[in-house]
Amino acid sequence: MPRHRRYLRYLQPLDARGPRTVPRRRRCGRPALIGLLLLALAGPSAGHAEEPRRLDPVVVTSTRLEQRASEAPASVTVLTREDIEQSASQTVDELLRQVPGFSLFRRSSSLVTHPTAQGMSLRGIGPSGASRALVLVDGIPVNDPFGGWVYWSRLPMLGIDQIEVVRGGGSSVWGNGALGGVVQVLTARPTERGAAFEASYGTHDTANVDLLLTEARGPFRLLLEGNWFETGGYPVVSASRRGPIDIDAESEHRTFNGRVEWVPSTDASFFLTGNVFDEDRLNGTRLQVNDTRAGSAALGGRLRTGGGSDWSFHLYTHLQTFHSTFTSQADDRTSETLSLDQTVPSTAVGGTVAWIRRFVAHTLLAGLDARWTEGETDEDRFAPSGAFLGTRSAGGEQALGGVYVQDVYRVGERWEVTAGVRGDYWLAYDGFRHDRAPAGTTVRRSFSDIDRLLVSPRLATRWSPTDTTDVRASIYQGFRVPTINELYRLFRVRNDVTAANEHLRPERLTGGEVGVQQRWGPFEGRVTGFWNEVKDLVANVTLASRLPDCPAPTTCRQRQNLDLARIRGVESELEYRPARDWRIVASHLYTDARVVNASQERTLEGRRLAQVPEHGAAVSVRYQNPAVVNASATARFVGRQFEDDQNRLPLGPSWVFDVQVSRALAKWADAFVAVENLFDESVTVGRTSEGVVSIGAPFMARAGVRLRF
Repeated sequence: MPRHRRYLRYLQPLDARGPRTVPRRRRCGRPALIGLLLLALAGPSAGHAEEPRRLDPVVVTSTRLEQRASEAPASVTVLTREDIEQSASQTVDELLRQVPGFSLFRRSSSLVTHPTAQGMSLRGIGPSGASRALVLVDGIPVNDPFGGWVYWSRLPMLGIDQIEVVRGGGSSVWGNGALGGVVQVLTARPTERGAAFEASYGTHDTANVDLLLTEARGPFRLLLEGNWFETGGYPVVSASRRGPIDIDAESEHRTFNGRVEWVPSTDASFFLTGNVFDEDRLNGTRLQVNDTRAGSAALGGRLRTGGGSDWSFHLYTHLQTFHSTFTSQADDRTSETLSLDQTVPSTAVGGTVAWIRRFVAHTLLAGLDARWTEGETDEDRFAPSGAFLGTRSAGGEQALGGVYVQDVYRVGERWEVTAGVRGDYWLAYDGFRHDRAPAGTTVRRSFSDIDRLLVSPRLATRWSPTDTTDVRASIYQGFRVPTINELYRLFRVRNDVTAANEHLRPERLTGGEVGVQQRWGPFEGRVTGFWNEVKDLVANVTLASRLPDCPAPTTCRQRQNLDLARIRGVESELEYRPARDWRIVASHLYTDARVVNASQERTLEGRRLAQVPEHGAAVSVRYQNPAVVNASATARFVGRQFEDDQNRLPLGPSWVFDVQVSRALAKWADAFVAVENLFDESVTVGRTSEGVVSIGAPFMARAGVRLRF
């Protein structure tokens, strides 16, 4: 029998008139909400704040060294605390959609989406459940150790100080997974006693409460943050295909972050952090649920020695249990039966050591890091009739370690060269699969160990012919090893089954880019052209013949290495400040992502990579006058793309408009209104082979307050 019982509250008999009413929370109507918002914004105004100044932010991600964003030898987009507060987005992934090239595996927000669809990519490099870009929080990887996706809900917005998005190969210093680049979330630091509080409520019974406390006494500092979020959700299947089995997709999560620092001097600092995350989701039908219980901890520090060297180290661990159910569904969506009940425990342990030494013209960086991961999937399997078919367990272990060295050489006042190389050793071992029948018989399989030595060089240069012009160019190689999930775990999306493949090889990327950044008074623009070729790209390939793991009448796919894929394009970012209070930001990405060579399935050659749109764009207009009001409006466009590898399931283009308005009630208090998908656009985010269309978030509005003490 299945271990999980949460979905049983939806097992109500269906009569001829359709499903009985599913218990739901009372909805907040738009008129009442808008009235509440206008009342909040009508409060007294605060005094004039300082005029906003245009500052060049300091970034640390592109080379692991502190430097101005304009001096980084890569395409870097920085989202500041101000950008976060002026956005209508409720989650980090929604906030990042304004960055050119950022995309999730599917178009839907992490608000209610299944976690395994939250894999991230940059510049269209093979989106899938596994990320093709590395996500860090204060230098610690947060990509799921088992599957590579990202739990964006684990990153409360109130505690974020800055987000750096570096596009282009980053494996030479960051290693595994940084094919398309790196996203680093830098959190707030406890430098003084203080408190921050944010609370909001909106349509679809969406509520968010976030509390941040800091304390500093002598050399000791403390930060505590707690976040609770809940939404009654919305339907995720288009109205034309919706049936009695469909319910609103709901989610609820709780997050706690803690940080303790000891700063005995300006030359030494040490920290200990911890995170606890608890999440429950209903995935849009009566029997599909998932939940996650996770905890992580890290300790580290920085030390400046008398010889002028800077040392840093991190040690971290991650424990997690992920649970999910999958169903087979009737074509008319009047019934569904449980097909899989999966529980996935995983553990990861890692560490890094880095050394920096600055000379007159050179800055040297060297370091090493290592990570060990263990995980498995334990499944109960069921026939369409509901009969129990047995259990299946599959999993293994991975070890990955690397060393790197980098030199930043300042040739003169206007020319800088960065050269680096990294070597990694990957070992996947103790892979297994055990299938147990109800009668008690067990078929045991052990998979061969896999090991690879991977080298990732990078050469970049930045030239500033004038004080307002920067020219950048770089060539690089990167890699990503298959996750335990891709090697051993199958998954199911309605009646589409994707099988695992224990023979997958690491992905290898070779690429380059050339860009120019120009400043003319209040105008700043950046244009970058890039070319990437990925060897052995892991893709979900539709099979002509059915595998044993794909029961009739499902569509059968398997993760396979494509011989070669090519991703090339042009990205543009423009910023214009016509007056002190106004700021206009626009971005566009053109991507041509195609399969070049696929010896196992020649029909794929020349086709576009699944889930990669040809065009993506965003425009944001902001007005900032704290004495009166702060307001922003953002329009995001996603072009046509395909759900599947054969390009038979198109997803049409879409525009989504968001607005946000805030007003200072006092020096320590703001009220805000935020609306996502202002015009209630129906966005297609997924399509199955039998024609079921999934849709994204509808009109969502909320009102809230932010307090700072």
